[in-house]
Amino acid sequence: MDSRAMIELERKPFKERLAFQYSMYLKEVEDGYMTGRQGCGPTDRRMKYKELNGDGFNEVLVFGSNSYLGMSNDPYVKRKVIEAVERYGIGTGGSPAFSGYTKQHRDLELRLAKLAEHEDAVLLPSGYMANLCWVAGLMNRNDVIVYDKNSHASVINAIKMAGVPFYTFDPENLDALPAIFERIQARAKPGTQIFSTVEGVRSTDGLTIDLRRYIEICRQHEVITILDDAHGVGTLGKSGRGTLEHLDLLGQVDLRMSTCSKALGAQGAFISGSKEHIFLLRNFSYPYVFTSGLAQPTIAAISAALDLLEREPERVATLHANVRYMQDLLEREGMKIIRGDSGIIPVFFGEDGVVRKLNKELYARALFANIMEYPMVPPGLERLRLSVMSTHTREEIESAVALIAATAREMGLLA
Repeated sequence: MDSRAMIELERKPFKERLAFQYSMYLKEVEDGYMTGRQGCGPTDRRMKYKELNGDGFNEVLVFGSNSYLGMSNDPYVKRKVIEAVERYGIGTGGSPAFSGYTKQHRDLELRLAKLAEHEDAVLLPSGYMANLCWVAGLMNRNDVIVYDKNSHASVINAIKMAGVPFYTFDPENLDALPAIFERIQARAKPGTQIFSTVEGVRSTDGLTIDLRRYIEICRQHEVITILDDAHGVGTLGKSGRGTLEHLDLLGQVDLRMSTCSKALGAQGAFISGSKEHIFLLRNFSYPYVFTSGLAQPTIAAISAALDLLEREPERVATLHANVRYMQDLLEREGMKIIRGDSGIIPVFFGEDGVVRKLNKELYARALFANIMEYPMVPPGLERLRLSVMSTHTREEIESAVALIAATAREMGLLA
């Protein structure tokens, strides 16, 4: 099904959608369903994954993992997790507001806050929960949010759940942003607060926007800023502190959300900001108050990953070198890409639906990559999304590019 047909299907009655989508799912399972591919073994640049049409597992070269710095299987991180299990056990036994909060949680929160030059932070189980947390904890229906049109689905869902008025903006057209703020302020009730969120690194193409100008516009209109830096922390900045360090803007946004499940290789997420903002989240945001605290082994994994980030900043430099090398090779083979500074490389092949077929063939040939289709990207902008790791060798990068090029040529997608 192409993107436009999917849009039409979304408008159908529930029972019709259910019957059609489930029958389509059964057919895709027969053909080799790509979503939910089952891995076996530690997350790394090479992994064993289940065959599409069989019960066996094959080793594949992985260019679809967000573990950009190779932390997920690092010996030091694993050793610290084992020590934490022996010392603290498994779970926390409650939410942070009650029994599920320890000195280890507090120490890590303060450490994560310093990454953005903020005063405080709260830990959440996932990036999805973190975005629910700040919308629910900071906003009410008298407030207004203006969000980046590329925002993650969790931001959009959080806005719907909170029932707050919203507007979207295009981060590539910041000239239009002041008029949006001014229009809202002209109509707003007294006391209305405008919030605005933007992605630091776009998950679809790995690009960053003119964040400095965005912040300046928001300040001029007394707008509270929230940076979604899920793909920035660990991949940008000389020491891996993220988009803010990369653009020399540490301490310049009101709040920052980022994850611990990507470059830091573990699980969970955090929101950092002023003591006052974090106080509201810690005490009045239901997604935080009524969710169990992160398990001690996870706290140990995140802390150990931060140790390595501080001691081995060359991991970030190696990631950037690998990305540039892969970008150069892809372009040399005649492929259309977007060059960004993060660990993400989008590759375009021009025809709706064809990227899925290409990706399935690549997987059959032992290369794991991901694709972006509607609704993640607009119809007509489907792409293969490659995620590079600092631990990839030059030979592995060369092998992946050669395989993509050869398969695309066999399919008539590349001259």
